[in-house]
Amino acid sequence: MSNRNTNQPDSPVNTPINEGGAKTWRSVGELESTERFQAALDREFIEGSDQMVTEEEREVSRRSFMKLMGASSALAGMGLAACRRPESLIVPFAESPEWSIPGKPLYYATSMPRANGAVPLVVTTHDGRPTKLEPNKLFNKAAGTDSFTQASILDMYDPARSREFLAKGEKKTRAEFEDALAEIAKPDAKIGFVFGEDESPTRSRLVKDLKEKFAGTKFFSYEPLTGEDRKQANAAAFGAGADVVADFSDAKVVLSLDSDFLELDQQGPVSGFYKNRFIEGANYKGKADKDAMNRLYVVEGGFSLTGGMADHRLRIAPSQIPAIAAAIANNLGASVTVSGGAALSASDAKWAKECANDLKANAGKSAVLAGSRQSIALQDICIAINTALGNYGKTLKPVLTERGEYGDIEQLIKSLNAEELDAIVLLTPANPVYDAAGFAEASKNTKVIQLGLRADASARAADWHVPAAHYLESWSDARSALGEYTVVQPLILPLYNGVSELDLLLAILDGELFDSAKDGETTSPSPS
Repeated sequence: MSNRNTNQPDSPVNTPINEGGAKTWRSVGELESTERFQAALDREFIEGSDQMVTEEEREVSRRSFMKLMGASSALAGMGLAACRRPESLIVPFAESPEWSIPGKPLYYATSMPRANGAVPLVVTTHDGRPTKLEPNKLFNKAAGTDSFTQASILDMYDPARSREFLAKGEKKTRAEFEDALAEIAKPDAKIGFVFGEDESPTRSRLVKDLKEKFAGTKFFSYEPLTGEDRKQANAAAFGAGADVVADFSDAKVVLSLDSDFLELDQQGPVSGFYKNRFIEGANYKGKADKDAMNRLYVVEGGFSLTGGMADHRLRIAPSQIPAIAAAIANNLGASVTVSGGAALSASDAKWAKECANDLKANAGKSAVLAGSRQSIALQDICIAINTALGNYGKTLKPVLTERGEYGDIEQLIKSLNAEELDAIVLLTPANPVYDAAGFAEASKNTKVIQLGLRADASARAADWHVPAAHYLESWSDARSALGEYTVVQPLILPLYNGVSELDLLLAILDGELFDSAKDGETTSPSPS
């Protein structure tokens, strides 16, 4: 408890001057009582303020002050545009949109086009805005999403998205681009089209129309992370444009040869892998469920998400991965040799033998995957192992794609260097000026039109950059990893009036670019 004495003792300072007390001053100016000090007092205290002795008088003064200051601020704000509150018209719906209840989510079915097959999705929307992505289990019970799919919704709201038509990095109008496109897309023009690795039946039909209109047209596909060596090995073994999709639902043993298939190197839906990986809770049946759980072997040089979940992980130099794969293949009876590289250590050879024994005991119920970064030699060894185990048609399913008719990035660069193309249209999500060696120099020989979500290096170097619409803003179709047909439908009008891939192809065919801001959408998506 405080022991302060609140009653101040009498002192010469507190005693009135007329009773012999001392006089004090707040400043030297008050002591000298100069004219400057008196003028400052007059400015600080209005005339008659010392006579406001009652609370009512002081309250009236405060009210008057607030009125004057409020009026002054309002008048001052009329001349300051930066201080004005932005004006907006809030108009209620004359007729409320169907199924719309404020605050209640609506769910729509769509799909996300991807190089490894479209991902069927159910999108949660609030008041017409997409907010969450979930796998569409009604489309495919094995459907799932990964971090890239979940993060794709943020691309739509990204403030760094491209919003302007650019010509060599300078802003242009849509009308200027349409005029330039009419000059480029003449009937006798030799145009090259570079697509991504996804599949779209509608795009395939438009490709046929483009071939008829432009006799010298060539088509290519390019995405750097899909692995050119893996595509070449699959094409040699199963036919042009073939992909191999992994079905983990019946795979008892999985071997990854530097393939981060759970995150960066997907070769099909991975939900089947997790289904047989974690069995717990009230439905756990003891030994029966334990025997049903799969086993994961991983050989890699760097740590990955897949390696972190491995039952048996072999950390080895990347140059030694083909040697360990060859050792596993030879233990399975497939005669494979590799040239170069140091011999395997005794412990590594023992690891390869034990892995081969487990794979052999589960022949037809195993899967061996090679990473997209690995050489064509390792891809061939992987095919030899799976063939010896009889995995194809069971846990590994070859699927033919439309990409068998398209050239690769090397063929594109050769065509550009030979000046065989008058123009190229980049419709791939890749950034070839940055990630394709030799493309930047070769593309200087022709006109380049690039469609992209961002103004990246390819957009800045292109003769024309077109802002792309997000897949949640576009109508399209696609095929899943297993070749199943699915629809891409928009959940919202294009935020920045972007152009979809199909719209740009139609503009090249018909000469008219669809404008969502002017023409609007003719149909609306249906809820799932």
